[in-house]
Amino acid sequence: MKIIIYSSLLCPYCEAAKTLLKKLKLEYNEILIDNNPEVKEQMIKLSKRQTVPQIFFDDRHIGGYDDLQKLNKNCDIQNLINEKQ
Repeated sequence: MKIIIYSSLLCPYCEAAKTLLKKLKLEYNEILIDNNPEVKEQMIKLSKRQTVPQIFFDDRHIGGYDDLQKLNKNCDIQNLINEKQ
């Protein structure tokens, strides 16, 4: 499974999301939107949201940090991973 996180260097929720993914031993690709309006527009187009982080598991939009945390609490992250295997 490919995990992508759109983030900003100044965002505490982005750091929290990356910390949670690392704790779960999940590798991810980070795409920074800082000073890059084209990338930010791409993120908005894909997620329909303007805030960071925006997290994707393959083509599935997970949402932001709160959404990721909720998935983790409900053990749904492991279910998503198992679906892809």
